[in-house]
Amino acid sequence: MQNPIVRTFVQLAAAEQARNELLAAGLSADNVVIDVRIDETGPVQGNFTVGDNPEVKGKTAYTHTYAPTAQDDVRDCQITVRTADQAQAQQAVAILDRLGALDPDPAARAAQASGSSLPH
Repeated sequence: MQNPIVRTFVQLAAAEQARNELLAAGLSADNVVIDVRIDETGPVQGNFTVGDNPEVKGKTAYTHTYAPTAQDDVRDCQITVRTADQAQAQQAVAILDRLGALDPDPAARAAQASGSSLPH
């Protein structure tokens, strides 16, 4: 097996589309994994009395201002692809690139492609 290919998407729907296309291209379901990372580091509701929306009065201000988003809204999705050989890896990268996947570490990929190593 090759080194895993790791990419990110900002929308879950795009990551799922990439997974479907990778499966259709012959990769096994066990080798294409989506990990959704929801950032919950923002302030909790208990930290606010009213919220910050001046248009909304009373306790509903927080709910209006900080309401959760829908399932298809922006998320941080990571997709990890394990391939059997270099040809399959190139095919997977082409699919991911075409669908707008982002490389989380472009400097490492550039160093790897040129045969050099990153400074420690």
